Amino acid sequence: MKRRAAREIAFQLTYEMVMTGEYNAETKEELIADADADSREYIDSVINGIAARRDELKSVIVKYAKGYEFDRIYKTDLAVLFLACYELMYTDTPKAVIANEAVEIAKTYSDVKSHAFINGILASVIKGDREDG
Repeated sequence: MKRRAAREIAFQLTYEMVMTGEYNAETKEELIADADADSREYIDSVINGIAARRDELKSVIVKYAKGYEFDRIYKTDLAVLFLACYELMYTDTPKAVIANEAVEIAKTYSDVKSHAFINGILASVIKGDREDG
């Protein structure tokens, strides 16, 4: 399974977490049934990392989503942002790849204007990361 497909599964599980407050092991097993060991490891790492750092990731989203109340952001967009912000902050994946994949997921699953909103926030996160570090 390619990383893009694994990232999409991680997004779907993150969306479920955004909607219900937790991951569902049954859903995860169903989604990763055909995944190889590397993809399973990536998915587990990302969803466990998001769950462990949810409040921190929320703070980052709130910081850069100027003019938007957190509770009013589309749940699909939040799932994309949680996933992308986690990867930006805690993985070695190139930042451009993360941002591009997030935009593509948004184009597939969210509102027609969501990809621009997500791209803007991720650009700010990346810029802020460069300025802070």
